[in-house]
Amino acid sequence: MAENWRVAMTALCNQFLTMHRAVSEVASLGPTETLIFLTISVANVQRLMRERAIPAQMCGIEPLPREWVVPISRNAIASATGLPRETVRRQVAKMIARGLLVDDPRGGVTPQPDIITSGGFEPILEGLMTEFARTMEVLCRTGAISIRHD
Repeated sequence: MAENWRVAMTALCNQFLTMHRAVSEVASLGPTETLIFLTISVANVQRLMRERAIPAQMCGIEPLPREWVVPISRNAIASATGLPRETVRRQVAKMIARGLLVDDPRGGVTPQPDIITSGGFEPILEGLMTEFARTMEVLCRTGAISIRHD
């Protein structure tokens, strides 16, 4: 990997910046809010993503059944992002007020259940996947990674 460090890092950072720009533009989020929102979103579906086979009805844009959603505490968000707890607390409060997040009765926060469609996130997937495919192509073409075909 060391011989391809620059190529790999440039491609991955570009992928991150593209994702950040797409998400922040849709929801009008600043960099800190985007980091918090993505952290919460990923944490909330981790249980589902650990399944060997994800049920088809949970792969699309329909809200997940609440039993599959895992709330994340503000302390866990601070730990995962490296942001100060007070910054997380303030930003989460603003995002709840804007309707992007909800306090979960089990503790912690989750995205609003229908955030994909109500927040306008559905249309950005194709562009993000296209950029991801370009990133993978660059990494493979330059030898930064190789795909095994077992």
